[in-house]
Amino acid sequence: MASRPPQISLGELPFSLTAIELRRAGDRALHDAEERLDSLVRSARSLTVEGFLAPLDRILADVRDVEVHGALLFAVHPEEEVRSAGRAVSEAADRFLNAFRVNDRVYRSLGALPLPPGDAETAFAVEKMRREMRRAGVELDPSARSSLLALSNEIDRTANEFQENIARSSRSIRLASSSELEGLPADFVARHPPGQDGSVRLTTRYPDFYPVLAHAARADVRRRLLAEFLNTAYPENVPVLDRLRRQRRDFARALGYSNFAAFAIETKMLRTPEAVGELLERVTALLRGPAAEEYARFLARKQREEPGSHELHYWDAGFVSEGYYDGKIRAEEFGVDSSRLRNYLPFGRVRDGLFGLCEELLGLSFERVDPTDPWHPSVEAFDVRHRGTLLGRCYLDMVPRDGKYNHAACFTVRGGVRGERLPQAALVCNFLPPDAPHETARLEYAQVTTFFHEFGHLLHALFSGQPRWLYHSMEYVEWDFVEAPSLLFEEWARDPGTLARFARDPETGEGIPAEVLERLRSAEALGRSSRWLRQTALAAVSLTMFHRDPDETDASDLMREVYGRYALIPLGPEYHPATGFGHLTGYSAFYYTYLWSLVLARDLLRPFLDRGALTDPALAERYVREILVPGSSRPALELVRSYLGRDPGFASFERWIRDGIELSGSAAGTAPGG
Repeated sequence: MASRPPQISLGELPFSLTAIELRRAGDRALHDAEERLDSLVRSARSLTVEGFLAPLDRILADVRDVEVHGALLFAVHPEEEVRSAGRAVSEAADRFLNAFRVNDRVYRSLGALPLPPGDAETAFAVEKMRREMRRAGVELDPSARSSLLALSNEIDRTANEFQENIARSSRSIRLASSSELEGLPADFVARHPPGQDGSVRLTTRYPDFYPVLAHAARADVRRRLLAEFLNTAYPENVPVLDRLRRQRRDFARALGYSNFAAFAIETKMLRTPEAVGELLERVTALLRGPAAEEYARFLARKQREEPGSHELHYWDAGFVSEGYYDGKIRAEEFGVDSSRLRNYLPFGRVRDGLFGLCEELLGLSFERVDPTDPWHPSVEAFDVRHRGTLLGRCYLDMVPRDGKYNHAACFTVRGGVRGERLPQAALVCNFLPPDAPHETARLEYAQVTTFFHEFGHLLHALFSGQPRWLYHSMEYVEWDFVEAPSLLFEEWARDPGTLARFARDPETGEGIPAEVLERLRSAEALGRSSRWLRQTALAAVSLTMFHRDPDETDASDLMREVYGRYALIPLGPEYHPATGFGHLTGYSAFYYTYLWSLVLARDLLRPFLDRGALTDPALAERYVREILVPGSSRPALELVRSYLGRDPGFASFERWIRDGIELSGSAAGTAPGG
């Protein structure tokens, strides 16, 4: 009998459960997993891959599904009670996994497991599992294991508290009247009518924050909103971050590491804090000169409006992908007015254009489905097929709301199980104002790039979503490689041929003019060195935050000190961005992943550039096959070597910084098929 193809499975935990139902269902699932694991270990007399590793892997995959389900609802559910229940379920699953990692009976069984000759992938999965257990303390004595397990659970709770405070931090400013919205696009002004007292409220949520920083003519409006943004979760996260740093230091020292940074980076591509430091210095040396030239250019433009100015502030330029004065230069010198560019970027057309690109370039199709129980009415769901075969399901949650994760990320919804069920993933972003029609709500061009970036993660999750073993899944890719596919996919958002396929004003029907596309590409390099120098500064902050002893350093002071060594615009004492730096929980010491992944992404792009276009389906298919589909079934360096036919290098990245545009306008590529 032919085997049944894997199906989309909504699993045991639907999104519509009440808080009480969610807690009970999570408890039942984890209790069942505990009984299955105990039975497996007790009955493991004859160790085999099918008799021991396969059922163990399924238990862990099921628990992982419970964890990600709780984590998703913790991040996105509109009801505070359900978010709290999601956090509780997620932490309970984390406790199960933490206990598993110090289970010496499982560890010994894995060590004694006879592996089939020549099965390198299974051997790699088992070694990664055992390495993770060693790094949790499984080889220590029972008392030390117990202490580390308790500490692991405390770290998870503290990290969730840090993130919850960020999500709850709703900051805003009040303007005396609509006249202070000078310079902002008409659709933005229309969405912010004055209240009964004539005042206008602006929040730090992205649909307000990005347009204000890019377009608000009044410097004080930009300054005030940025100050609120840079004090997200301040002061409530000050003691939480201190506690997290101490807990992680104690955990690392208990395992014999000098600091948590050394522990965290050990399993990444770069392996050591010293290697990361060398990367930061190399990139800084490359960026500092061009960034200083950009600073002078932006300052000169500011001085035309404020002749007495002698310095730039973050509300002038350099904090977001397009600031006020770099936007002025784009409009005046390159003919690219980002406030007008918004007219061509309604969300519905951007989304559908992205889907169309994926269809013609990657063989994907997207079929809208009605989820039976979405966590919010604004969520869209699509079944994704690859050349006719069902690949998985994706969700788009694009509207900010109280308590929701306030950045942009790809969340696992359900893990795939080879031959049984397909993966599901969600893009959780905050692009769309809740009080405007979603299909026609305008995006900033920077938000389009972010959309493509997160979609790169989504493609990675779906293509790699049916791993042979859990430890082959995308979750276990080296985390200083995991951003490379998403940074690579951003390039299609910058490609004139891609933009031409969807950039259209829905009110007039006018497509974005070809000359605007070419000017946009010419202006793309403006501010690039400044933006990536800022990323280098944040990477150094992340590394140092978990390298230095927290008892000897204040987190806010440390961030100002380290950031100031790299960035050209210092952080003033009135700002406390460390309390809103959410990546300090997940990426911890290795926020440098964005820099190293960028170096790799520029190299992965090289074959496309050598062909003079981004739209070669055969090359895209090879990229999918060699980089995305394998997940973490092999080391990331091997995947890169397989795709490139050589070791990765810095040449493409250096050329990108030095020369700006790597494809000429005529060779930039056209949309697939025309």
